[in-house]
Amino acid sequence: MDIITVCGFCIASVIACKALESDNRQVKTVLVLLITAVFLLCSAGYIKQIFSTVKSVLDSAKIDDMYIKIVFKSLGVIYLSQFAADYCKDCGENAIASQVILAGKVSVLVISLPLFKAFTEIIKSLII
Repeated sequence: MDIITVCGFCIASVIACKALESDNRQVKTVLVLLITAVFLLCSAGYIKQIFSTVKSVLDSAKIDDMYIKIVFKSLGVIYLSQFAADYCKDCGENAIASQVILAGKVSVLVISLPLFKAFTEIIKSLII
């Protein structure tokens, strides 16, 4: 999906949501969920291309796969928690949105612990 199509679909979706906002709020909420699911599924098509390109670059640089797995897991957590928090904010639940963001940050920290451990081992080997 190219950016012109995305922008056009987004504008049409916003117009449809605004038209439904005053009449039927429940239908608008379902429509927003469907629209975001369409965007998510369309974006997911590019993930394989991104993985293969990054994998080839890392293979040519002889970098361990562990590092890229940590980066992509972290990105996944970030995107999912941001998506959930934005939805909570759209529904007027700012406190829940803040907790989702906090949980996402803690999850990224936990995911990156092996990277931190490897980093400290490298520093320790350079010092000793």
